[in-house]
Amino acid sequence: MTTATVIVVGAGVAGTAAALAASRAGARVVLVDGGTGASTLATGALDFVPWYAAAGQPWRVPADVAALLASLDAYVVPDGGAMLPTTAGVVRAAVGHEGALLDVRPLAGKRVAVVRCERPGWDADALARAWGEAYVPLDATLLRQVDERLAPDADFAARHDDPARLEWLAARLRDALSRAGSRVDAIVLPASLGVERARAAELTRRVGVPCGEAIGLPGGPSGLRFERARDRAVEAAGVRRVSARAIRVEPGRVATDDGAALDAAAVVLATGGLLGGGIEYASSESILAAALPPFARVPFQLTIEVPLALGAHGQPFHVPGSLAGIPPESLAWPFVRDATMDAVGVIAAADGRAAERLFIAGDLLADAPRTWLQAFSSGVRAGAAAAREAVTASASRSEASGAASPSRP
Repeated sequence: MTTATVIVVGAGVAGTAAALAASRAGARVVLVDGGTGASTLATGALDFVPWYAAAGQPWRVPADVAALLASLDAYVVPDGGAMLPTTAGVVRAAVGHEGALLDVRPLAGKRVAVVRCERPGWDADALARAWGEAYVPLDATLLRQVDERLAPDADFAARHDDPARLEWLAARLRDALSRAGSRVDAIVLPASLGVERARAAELTRRVGVPCGEAIGLPGGPSGLRFERARDRAVEAAGVRRVSARAIRVEPGRVATDDGAALDAAAVVLATGGLLGGGIEYASSESILAAALPPFARVPFQLTIEVPLALGAHGQPFHVPGSLAGIPPESLAWPFVRDATMDAVGVIAAADGRAAERLFIAGDLLADAPRTWLQAFSSGVRAGAAAAREAVTASASRSEASGAASPSRP
């Protein structure tokens, strides 16, 4: 493996962005994919900070981030942001969204139909009341098979990957619009519009009015659509995929659970935070179940052996003075504001550098908002920085090798 190689550990949102950025910057890239992580739980909304705290926050996506986001061919970032209905009964703001979701921001003052459908967690009448006066229930046939009343959202959405099934749905919606007692300008549906790719644009073309999903619960089709988009993008970029779990990371080397040792000029660690499995809660009292712990330790640790320390709020963690450790209620919401559990990670520079030849991205970063666009943006920065280091190191080695070679007479 050449010294111009960048290894990215983690194939979620941040790892994908890092791999694409490093490849675009001229490095050879190996993506170590340990399996499903928190990115699969994505609901499709794109934010830099939590949406409920986004008032007055900038929404524009930097050009380098936008370019790599476009390479996924799965997301929309409209000028001025988006407004997305959710199955929680809230219409919320977002910077952008996954392609299957319905953005109602351009529909201000227009009527949006909510399809009546016997699906878990979907009550068209209640949602229409919660979302506002512009929303009206619409009687339409969405289910074709008996099992579709209880099928998981992702399984139901996958059925509309079939063009014939999508045309069947379009015909049912056109028929419902023809029977509607008043004008309808758009249609919002439960999670249903494809897994391989978002089918909202195609359904819109066939029905004649904008159609799209509402944001549903985590674990639905939006996360799977991300995975499919990732697979297409990294393959097109020439990124090599390794299906294994990293167990030890050193500057320039990654050891995996299948016994392999991968060498590179730089490594990007994007294994996720507490939710994604890159960090685990490991308090002193968890050492022994019913006795005083033999020693104290910080309450968090990385799940991969790597020469880095965790911290939060700009400071590294220190071993607590009490053998009982730090009380859990002092770390988590709602007991404290600015909860440590929401901030714990590796303290790194703005470009993700945490040590020589080692970069951090995504939810593994300390003090970063746990949002989709933050993870993606940090991956872009870390991947580009790692590639610069890899390419520069490779060029330096080549020059040194050439200078050391004896000249021919």
